[in-house]
Amino acid sequence: MKTQLKFAAAGAILAFAPTVVADTATTNGSDALIWQPSNGEVLDFLVLRQGNEFGYHTVTFETSGDQLRVENDIELEVKAGPFTLFYYGHESDEVWEDGELLSMTGETRKDGDDFTLSAMRENGELSVQGTNFSGNVRADIIPSSHWNVREVQSNQILSSEDGQLLDVAVEHLGQEEIEAGGETIVADRYRLQSDLTVDLWYDETGRWVKCVFEARGQSIEYVLQ
Repeated sequence: MKTQLKFAAAGAILAFAPTVVADTATTNGSDALIWQPSNGEVLDFLVLRQGNEFGYHTVTFETSGDQLRVENDIELEVKAGPFTLFYYGHESDEVWEDGELLSMTGETRKDGDDFTLSAMRENGELSVQGTNFSGNVRADIIPSSHWNVREVQSNQILSSEDGQLLDVAVEHLGQEEIEAGGETIVADRYRLQSDLTVDLWYDETGRWVKCVFEARGQSIEYVLQ
């Protein structure tokens, strides 16, 4: 892992709570282009809390033939002097082929509690073994790791933390100019609503470029480096 950045954090940063009413995702009227990352490409997000350095989330892509491997690495921490007030760490590994999820593993530590996920495609379904859910789910389920623009075209996603199926309502909020990767770009903004509301931005190719949400009344922002 990278050297960790010290920051304040609140609650589960990336997994949505499951108790919501599902709604059909809306888009800008046409299917978004599915971004195809190149081998070795990295999405490196600095995480800010109330505008201050808070942590990091990196997504690394490796390609081999028709397969795409996606590694997520997140580390968030609150410290007061030598004392750790909050810690969140998450690592996951996704394997995709021809746009379909073949397998996924994840390990998460949140304030001393551990969560795991293991999923494998079997007989046209995804077999999930997670801390809070075990069973078979539909093969086209999208994980809650945000990098895949198909997440905002779904009304149910798979928790990357513990395997729960999470109902979400998605709203397309239009296009905006934002700062990402050191430049000004135009991106589509989507709002995913659950017990936690998360706004996600994707550029014209479907690449994930920004994330904003509130946790315990504090603004959390992902800034693409």
